[in-house]
Amino acid sequence: MTSESVSRAFPALESDLDRVREIVGMADVPNRSELAPLTRQPAGHRHLIRPTLALLSYYVLAGPERAADIRAVEAAAAVELLHMASLYHDDVIDDARRRRGRPSVNTVWGARLAVLAGDLLFTSASRILSELGRRESLVVAETARRICSGMIAETADRFLLSRTEADYLEVTGAKTAELLSLACWLGAMQAGRGPEAEEDLARLGWHLGMAYQVRDDILDLTATTGELGKPANSDIVEGVYTLPVIRALGREPSLARLLRRGLTTADAERARQLVLSCGAVEEARQVAETHVETALRRLDGLGDPRSREGLAGYVRSITGSGAKAAPAVTSPAPASARPGVPAGRHEQVQERLDAWLLDTGLATTPEEARHPRWNAMALTAARFWPGADAEQAETLARWMLVIAVVDDLFDEPGLTDPGEIVRLRHRLTLLVRGLGDTPPAGGAVATAMAQAWERVRLIQPPSWRARALGHLEEWLEAAEREACHRLSGFVPSLRDQFALRLGSSGAPVFLDTFEITYGGELEPEVRDHPLVRRLLNVGAAAALAENDLMTLDEDEAVGAPYNLVRVLRHETGCTRQEAIDEVTRQVEDGFAQVDAILAAAPAILRPADGGAAAETGMGLLRLSRERLPGWRALHDIDRYNRSSAGSETYLARLRRELLDEYAEHAECAKDAAYAETGAAR
Repeated sequence: MTSESVSRAFPALESDLDRVREIVGMADVPNRSELAPLTRQPAGHRHLIRPTLALLSYYVLAGPERAADIRAVEAAAAVELLHMASLYHDDVIDDARRRRGRPSVNTVWGARLAVLAGDLLFTSASRILSELGRRESLVVAETARRICSGMIAETADRFLLSRTEADYLEVTGAKTAELLSLACWLGAMQAGRGPEAEEDLARLGWHLGMAYQVRDDILDLTATTGELGKPANSDIVEGVYTLPVIRALGREPSLARLLRRGLTTADAERARQLVLSCGAVEEARQVAETHVETALRRLDGLGDPRSREGLAGYVRSITGSGAKAAPAVTSPAPASARPGVPAGRHEQVQERLDAWLLDTGLATTPEEARHPRWNAMALTAARFWPGADAEQAETLARWMLVIAVVDDLFDEPGLTDPGEIVRLRHRLTLLVRGLGDTPPAGGAVATAMAQAWERVRLIQPPSWRARALGHLEEWLEAAEREACHRLSGFVPSLRDQFALRLGSSGAPVFLDTFEITYGGELEPEVRDHPLVRRLLNVGAAAALAENDLMTLDEDEAVGAPYNLVRVLRHETGCTRQEAIDEVTRQVEDGFAQVDAILAAAPAILRPADGGAAAETGMGLLRLSRERLPGWRALHDIDRYNRSSAGSETYLARLRRELLDEYAEHAECAKDAAYAETGAAR
């Protein structure tokens, strides 16, 4: 945005900035419309400071009356593309989660895509510059070299208490001032008024950049997180000691004792107060003001008075000491923070489930039917599918209960023979394969599985049914592998842990179950959208890690091989508490990323045509935000409690029954093969 006075001085500015936006918007992945938002996400509030400086520098020399020449517009667009590329890369390097109040690109899309998108933006700028000419390309190449050198020097100097003011000013000149200088220089070059005028405007941009960075460093100490759109006082915490801190170190000996890696929040605040109280901030403001005055002196003799005053007004507007930081964009409350259990008829559904458990034989007594793992399934279904009527909730609860039984069978402590694990998986696989044809015959598990599936298949399309059965078979193979790993004492590497944990957790089965509550099947273009896949990947990692924390004691007791805390301790040799702290941090960070993706995704998934896929995508996001609290509450179901009825668990009984069925099936198969062989003879 530009001020009214600047717009009056340069009447074509807003329309020329629209031309810049159009060129910038062309930097995307060809023929992949779903990836277009990746390179078009707002960088901050997109005030387009650098393109505006390029255009104003051009107007000052070429005249403010007419629209800018296409070369000037392209130069301005190239500068913006370079700036965006640098932000993408900086946020990945810093692991920054927000950019001017919005989730950063790496938070929403992931670090890999953010880096590659930054590369794409940089090469798009390079292509434009090569078309402008060899001189422009060389100027940009030299500027990029200085910027990278400055970033390297700043990174190398992190937490360095001996960092000098000269070091700070040199780095600031390279990493920030050079890009603003480049903007003015490229704009001036397109006016063709000679190297002296170009140099004056380039120096104006450099001093402006110095003032801009010093002011930004001051705001990090004086503004709030809401005003900045990112964590306040982050420079001290990250070990980037800026001009106010360097000056304060010279007069506050106690400050040096506070500054270190791993600074606590309380110590960081004490350090900030020391800097604020010693007068260093006011001195830094004077340094910034001196650079502004030096920048404005470079305008003497350039263009006409109206143009000079217009550019001077713009410089003051973006460096004014009274200006406030751009207001942060307020996102909806994080989904994970919204409490409440959806109302439903879960008591009525639970009564039906209890009767069904006895009817199928999963439970043999009313007391056994009230096993905590089963007795919470109706409430779990209500959380998982808020708004479902009793019939829908019972359908979902039956299916989830069958999945829970199968999951528990492989974790049952009595399962101590690897051969039994293989035979158990084989029998369950036969049951799953029979669901696609005729209902499988057998005992309690076979009966319950067939009856639960029959209700599901009536409401789900054939393509979903085929995919869901395939996922069930894959899950059984992963569950068999985990159970064998548990018996052998195997603990995977950190590199392999998530893939193994994801497989044995039945994540695809969980997503298939979600589609039941969605009311059908997600369109492939929605299910396969890179942002949806990232949401699922980040969400699964956070949820599984959270589950590992909640079941750690029990997992340690039974030797669960894939628990992340156990894997961390095994690979790194850290203490139990250190591993718990690290996994806790990962959980918090993971769900924060989920919230950020859900907040940013509507603008990304909503295409201009507003087609059916867009409606599906928006519906998926809405359901995800609504149901995340309920999904996280699934951990409340106690999988480790056993039935109080009798000395044996229901799992041991069901396991023996399934293995007997397997033996009978194998014997029948042997008899059939013998008979077939005899007939052939």
